[in-house]
Amino acid sequence: MTCIYSSLFAHGVGGRSDLPISEWIAAWSGAIALLLSFAVLAFLWHQPRFPQLLKGRLVAKPFPVSQIVIAITQIAAILLFCTVLIACFLGPDNTVANIAPTTVFIIFWVGVSVASALFGPIWKVVSPWETLGKCIDKIRLNKTSPAPKWLTSGWTALVPITIFHWLELAYHNGSSPRVLGWSILIYTGFLMATTWRWGWKEARKAEGFGILFNLIAAISPFFFDRENKLRIRYPFVGISSLKMSAPSVAIVLAALGGTAFDGVSRTGWWLDLTVGKSGGGLTVVNTLGLVWVALIVGVTYHQAARVGSRFTDDRNFAHKFGGSLIPILIGYDVAHYFSLLLLEGQAFKILLSDPYGQGWNIFGTANHAIDWTVISTTTIGWIQIGSIVGGHLLGVLFAHDRSMELWPPRTALRSQYPMLVVMVIYTIMGLVLMTG
Repeated sequence: MTCIYSSLFAHGVGGRSDLPISEWIAAWSGAIALLLSFAVLAFLWHQPRFPQLLKGRLVAKPFPVSQIVIAITQIAAILLFCTVLIACFLGPDNTVANIAPTTVFIIFWVGVSVASALFGPIWKVVSPWETLGKCIDKIRLNKTSPAPKWLTSGWTALVPITIFHWLELAYHNGSSPRVLGWSILIYTGFLMATTWRWGWKEARKAEGFGILFNLIAAISPFFFDRENKLRIRYPFVGISSLKMSAPSVAIVLAALGGTAFDGVSRTGWWLDLTVGKSGGGLTVVNTLGLVWVALIVGVTYHQAARVGSRFTDDRNFAHKFGGSLIPILIGYDVAHYFSLLLLEGQAFKILLSDPYGQGWNIFGTANHAIDWTVISTTTIGWIQIGSIVGGHLLGVLFAHDRSMELWPPRTALRSQYPMLVVMVIYTIMGLVLMTG
């Protein structure tokens, strides 16, 4: 099984030499597609349309999801959470026979993101922290103490996203089950202690993963209205309903920056830079690289937003157009991690039968093998190109629609010039980095 897991935590496909077209042809083609799309929108799209589509329509036959089914799902999620946490400390301290790394880096980080984009805010149902927080909320004693500003501001939620990316991409031993175990334990303890002190409603504001997954869920065609009725609408229009704040924009940018560094870390020149380095030295270099790339992504967006704010005299320009980053993030995630989820993600069912590496076969899947032929490399290559270009096209579409909603057509069009430049840069760099 060692060969199966040798590339498990290479975080996506990394560099590719089997793309259906060359990387620079893909990059420039994507940039041209963005420019042409912007021109078409400028000529044909003069009225905001997303807000009118937000209501959607009521699902005629609601899905048969009862409180019992939800309860069973939550129990299963808690059992898996406990299984993974125990495996971190009692299972073998490697990524081959321990279920923890596969569950954390593939099922949790990639799988929940994709599922949220497809099916909506499912993390609120399956999140073990949501379940535990609500339970503690019912039994805690002090329910009148106001929460401090460092918690209610929302900035604390940026910390777990940042630390997760650091463990995933920078720390030399970040996939160690022991490291993951202590990280999960500390984070869970912090959330539950915060809940006991100020309640889960306030503690949830520090749960960065939940905030990120809920932002991603806005692009799903499925959503619940204020009466908790299931509705369906066109995909992606839901981002028009988001009220983005500085912390939420920062969370999306941090996630986008981490994925971008994942691409950088697979390039030949970065591998040459890190050759011969290990342990703490490798961690330092990767940490500097992660910070560097994340700053480039964040500063580029905010500089474009600053120019746009000068055109419109709107100081909240960056917040109002933060939703345009969400389809870009999904596009990057699909491009980098789609094959990881589809191929190496099959290891989850194998490890589920023997989570502690004891030779068990609880569900009869321990002897299964990963099917590496389930999808061709050419298909993966086209999906990668399409997801990056498509994500940016949707970002441009949302930004244009939002600008038409806020300002007169001439001002709206001018406000999008700097954002278009950023989209083109992101597209070119995303496609080039994807090839490694």
